[in-house]
Amino acid sequence: MKIKYFENIVMYLPVLLVCVLIGVVGRLVLIGKGADEYTANAFFWICIGFGILLFAILSLFLNELVGRILKFFFKNKEVESSENQIKNIAEQKEPIIQLELSEDNIVNRTIEEIKIEQQTIITNQKQTKIDVAIQYTQKEFALYTTDEDLKLLCDYVKMYAEKLDFENLKPIKVTDLSNLDLYHFGWNLWNHFKPIKQEEVSKLLKMAFLALEDIEVDSIKSHLKDDAKKGIIKITDNFSSD
Repeated sequence: MKIKYFENIVMYLPVLLVCVLIGVVGRLVLIGKGADEYTANAFFWICIGFGILLFAILSLFLNELVGRILKFFFKNKEVESSENQIKNIAEQKEPIIQLELSEDNIVNRTIEEIKIEQQTIITNQKQTKIDVAIQYTQKEFALYTTDEDLKLLCDYVKMYAEKLDFENLKPIKVTDLSNLDLYHFGWNLWNHFKPIKQEEVSKLLKMAFLALEDIEVDSIKSHLKDDAKKGIIKITDNFSSD
């Protein structure tokens, strides 16, 4: 209650002061021009009364005008807000419809991605297996052939792993290794990359090593695992762990 009373004082006091100021100025002007005291005082009170009346009329008129303007503005705002809400709901529904319509495409794309992912895994596993075989070859033959021939032999191992044609290979020369060592190398290679047939690794040995060029493929195959624990290169079930 006191707050409301204070607000009224704050709102109307400046108006009263302005009216009094105008009345005082008008009274002084009239006295300065020779008007009598009664006339000057009457003008003073008339200015105050007229000012308060004018403020009251303007307050009523402006309040009503401002109220109508605000009502019109907020009404349009509500309409606009409702339209925006309807539009947002429609936009939110649209992607759902599009998703439903394209569900088959999404499933197909997902399957395709899975196929690519699985193929990548298989390719990486195959490459890892080749890398292990090449490292094993380098370790076993580094001391027994030239760097150039060792590089060729590693290329031949890769060709064998990828099942490429190796009919026209340049045979390499090894020293201090017996045919038994070469047989053991061939068996270890076959065991690492199986289920490639042993005939294939036997052909590789015959084509890759100068020492075996005069030996028949069937003979090489039959001796791949002879005397497993003998020789420099021995039979191993898993040379990737050596």
